[in-house]
Amino acid sequence: MKLKNIILGVAILFASVSFAQEHVVKVNPLGLAFGLANVGYEFSVNDSQSLTISGSYFNIANIKGFGAGLEYRFYFDGEAIQGWHAGPSVGFFSLKDNSSNSGTVISLGGEVGHQWVFGENFALDVFAGYSALIGGEKLLGLSGSSPTFGVSIGYAW
Repeated sequence: MKLKNIILGVAILFASVSFAQEHVVKVNPLGLAFGLANVGYEFSVNDSQSLTISGSYFNIANIKGFGAGLEYRFYFDGEAIQGWHAGPSVGFFSLKDNSSNSGTVISLGGEVGHQWVFGENFALDVFAGYSALIGGEKLLGLSGSSPTFGVSIGYAW
């Protein structure tokens, strides 16, 4: 219940703040199959670039916790929020495993993908990338690197 309230509060907060002309609030339902709940708010910073702020809840391989991330996107079709994109990402995660080990993990990486806006408001984002994980050695060997992939759906305005 607490997670739902946090996600709802973040979505309402960012939906009420106007940073630019175009915005998308989205979730990654594919991540739920792997134990990851994620909500993000993407907004254009100029005609062909955007910034995404996200929050995450993890329950993967006996590791649980919360995280936050940023992703900067460069859209190659000249229009932010839709089309082919690529860019760097960074994440900070507070995690704990079943052996009571805890730690902060930093993720540094990048993603590529394509985002469509159908009609006026439905957004679909397909993406893949790779991240280096720093600081998770005590958490059942969580360190090294990790591929990222997903399909996000959302509301654009």
